[in-house]
Amino acid sequence: MSVRPAFPETSWTLIVAARGGAPGACAELARRYYRPVHAFIAALVRDPTDADDLTQGFFERAFVMGRLVEQVDRERGHFRPFLMEAARNWVRDWWRRGQRGPRLVRPDAEPRGWQQIPEEATPPAEAVFHDAWVRALLDHALARVREVCAAKGQGVHLEIFLCRFASPTSRAPGWAELGAPHGLDEKAARNRAETVSRHFRLVLREMLVVETGSAEAADAEIEALLAGL
Repeated sequence: MSVRPAFPETSWTLIVAARGGAPGACAELARRYYRPVHAFIAALVRDPTDADDLTQGFFERAFVMGRLVEQVDRERGHFRPFLMEAARNWVRDWWRRGQRGPRLVRPDAEPRGWQQIPEEATPPAEAVFHDAWVRALLDHALARVREVCAAKGQGVHLEIFLCRFASPTSRAPGWAELGAPHGLDEKAARNRAETVSRHFRLVLREMLVVETGSAEAADAEIEALLAGL
């Protein structure tokens, strides 16, 4: 079964499609980036209510109203740094308009003037964005892998894979232990989990090709992700 992303566009072309009113384009952008943008803004403003309102406003203005597309420049590199800068500018404008509450905004939202909060008090907003983006990416990849396994009748394969690699306990069960409830020996259990691992790698790479726009960039992203795990 060939796994295809919901939209074949890169994030750059998808944002143009959103401005043009392409059905589902705004929803797809929100699916890809709402969690990391929300985490990024929350790290800046340090208040859940403000973060919720600002993130919602950012997505409406940037994607639904199409304002962000006016600044799109694919020559600037990856989409995610561009998106973070746009979100940072959104928070700056909110601050300057005087629409902030009584709570302070993180000083790294502005180079000068907001020094009340120590820099080491919370992780940098960029790191928070990246962590949330990786988590969202892996969640979406796993959801697609579930679909692949369901279509192929590989429910046992998926169960063994999840028990081995997504177990909430600190000790991963052994292959013999995982295979026993299904009448499988150690080798058979390992092989079934490896089948799902291949699905996962394929899906993740296809998602990153869509994200980055090239196979070479996707491979570099995967290498960086694996290095950070």
